[in-house]
Amino acid sequence: MNNVQTKKAIQKNWQYLVMGLLATSLIAVGAVAVLANNRADEHVTNATTGNHENADPKALLEEHGITPLTTAQASNSVDTAKDLTYIIEEEKLAHDVYQAMFDKWGSRIFGNIKNSETSHQSMVLAVMESRGLADPRTDTLGTFTNPDLQALYDKLVAQGNQSQAEAYKVGIIIEEVDIADLQRMIAALDPADSDIKDVYENLLHGSENHLRAFNRQVAR
Repeated sequence: MNNVQTKKAIQKNWQYLVMGLLATSLIAVGAVAVLANNRADEHVTNATTGNHENADPKALLEEHGITPLTTAQASNSVDTAKDLTYIIEEEKLAHDVYQAMFDKWGSRIFGNIKNSETSHQSMVLAVMESRGLADPRTDTLGTFTNPDLQALYDKLVAQGNQSQAEAYKVGIIIEEVDIADLQRMIAALDPADSDIKDVYENLLHGSENHLRAFNRQVAR
């Protein structure tokens, strides 16, 4: 092999080496991005309200700097009482659907977010208890007092059982419905019910984070 051939062979070897290093770097960057997204989803779902499966409702509010009002301080609006009764079951629906999806598919995002939904229920319960409002929830997973929520639960679980991709879409549906309902309820609140406003805004922030997490899953 003459000097020219030797130089060409060395150049080719360097080209292959550089191409190999670039490919390895791209793979590594992709893996880091995926890991970062996964960790972001875990952080979003765990940090929103934390894992308070057995937390005392009033203590949970105090963690967020919210003091529940008494009936003497609150507006005692009939419409607000109806909204509280509805939203606590809607949060139970989110929890129960995510539990069903976690059992079906084992996706960590469902396991994390269902814990957050438990915290949401506890926060709503605290302001309900301070006003002497009855808790409409049953102790049975997938069972609801409100017939509309029962029908929605059955429909969403059936859709989510079709595939993991459909299960993530179900998460998007739940969070979008929750966001719309919370925005409507916040707009209708009497200014006297500042504690409920704080709770609703906390739940709204959590739902917005959850929606972003599910959208990331669907986009992959």
